[in-house]
Amino acid sequence: MAQRKTQLANDEFYHIYNRGVDKRTTFADKQDFFQFLQMLEYFNNEASLGGLEKYKYPKHSQQRGSTSLLVEILAYCPNRNHFHLLLKQVADDGISRFMQKVGTGYTMYFNKKYKRTGALFGGVFKSRHIDTDTYLDHVGVYVNLNNRAHAKNSTDGKSIHQRGEASLVEYVSSWGEYMGTSELKLCNTKYLMPRPMTPKQYKKFAEDALKIIIKNKELKAELENDDQRG
Repeated sequence: MAQRKTQLANDEFYHIYNRGVDKRTTFADKQDFFQFLQMLEYFNNEASLGGLEKYKYPKHSQQRGSTSLLVEILAYCPNRNHFHLLLKQVADDGISRFMQKVGTGYTMYFNKKYKRTGALFGGVFKSRHIDTDTYLDHVGVYVNLNNRAHAKNSTDGKSIHQRGEASLVEYVSSWGEYMGTSELKLCNTKYLMPRPMTPKQYKKFAEDALKIIIKNKELKAELENDDQRG
């Protein structure tokens, strides 16, 4: 795997994203989405972990103890041909090591399942440093509600619902963790939804913020350019 030109810093937040080679499908069915999510949990560890052949997506998942984490996961959203993550690095070179494990592991799984060979994602993952609280909030909303952000001329995701994808994509995004409707516990939600904010309050904040993102051409272009770079 190619090496990054710049090293990412501990205790800093990053928007991480990548797209399938030639914008190809990288998540074709429900099992693919959940396999990826389980790998986010499984590979977030200092130890080198194997056993991929026996590792299938679970009904429940729990992030590992903080002493061995490479990153803290704040938000995630796998889509049909790309993914978004919001991460805080907590170990030296943690994001790069984490993404190498996840990228390699998921590619091995996908290639075996669909009888293909070669790279699945478009080279080294892309990253954008998050240097303000406001930008952290905006990226959190963008990742949590990424399927709605892609809906054309709408903030309610209807254009994606018409393709039959929104319910699945939103279900496997971290939005469910913030709303308390998901059994998954991958995210540390304290950064985006600090106490005493409730899920209902965060829902209103996030949906209002998404409208601002969509109307703010400069901010929307910056976030959408992240997608295009994949």
